[in-house]
Amino acid sequence: MKQFHLLPKDKKKEEKVSGWILIAPALILLIIFVITPLIMAIYRSFFYFESGPNDSYFVGFENYAKVFQNEVFVKSLLNIVIMTLLIVAFQVIGAFLFANILVTMKGRFGVFARTIIYLPYLFSGVIVGSIFTLLTFYNGGVINGILGNIGLDPIPFTYDTFWAYVSIIVPTLWVGSGYTTLIFYSGLINIPKDYYEASMVDGANFLKRTWYIVLPQLKNYFVLIIVTLVTANLQMFEIPMLMTNGLPLNETMTPVLYLIHVRANGNVSQSEIIASSIMIMIFIGAINAIVFALTNRKEKRAS
Repeated sequence: MKQFHLLPKDKKKEEKVSGWILIAPALILLIIFVITPLIMAIYRSFFYFESGPNDSYFVGFENYAKVFQNEVFVKSLLNIVIMTLLIVAFQVIGAFLFANILVTMKGRFGVFARTIIYLPYLFSGVIVGSIFTLLTFYNGGVINGILGNIGLDPIPFTYDTFWAYVSIIVPTLWVGSGYTTLIFYSGLINIPKDYYEASMVDGANFLKRTWYIVLPQLKNYFVLIIVTLVTANLQMFEIPMLMTNGLPLNETMTPVLYLIHVRANGNVSQSEIIASSIMIMIFIGAINAIVFALTNRKEKRAS
């Protein structure tokens, strides 16, 4: 029997066809449920809807102009940037330091510690917000109850800007720090021990080992974590909704929470809501593009 061997060109063509067949289901679902609705939303954002799709007229960028003129929406963007910066900074630094402690924990105690810190990540934002709401009630909350028993004034978690930020940031850190810590932990245990042994021979202390060995080895981990945290926190709404609901005076209002409010109250048109959603998407994409640009610039300088 004759044996037929594929030529290099035929082999490449067969591999390309196989590749397209493998990604076809995911690509089809992406087109149906992501790309098509996005195109429809962008198209609709240039129209004003009075009662439905059949009763609309073209307004161009008027909906976007109204969005930028809305002080509450602009305020929500500023709020989410501030909260995201604080949460990402605290979570990345805290998780990295705690991951270094986890590496030193061996045996069953180490397994127990890793399990415990990961458990909050399994809770939804609604559950976390409900738990911390019970702790921060002005009248009857656990924290203010303890303060009252020792003769101190209650903390106005909802009515003071500083404490309102604290009541959002602390639960967000609690629910996400365990997952971030374990990512750093997985990176730390994969660093070759030879690097540490060589640095010890050279007399490097903990700070020098961290700066010259650990941080360069975990560079990609930092990029992954920062991008993930930025994207997630720019879309937060569950914890702010339950903890402060945008109070005081919209100081803790977030963009997604703003959309929920205006959709429920009906004081903003559907076309403006669509335009606001697209602006949030563009805003999140722009922030992530900046993060990637900064990290790529550092990589080029390092190389």
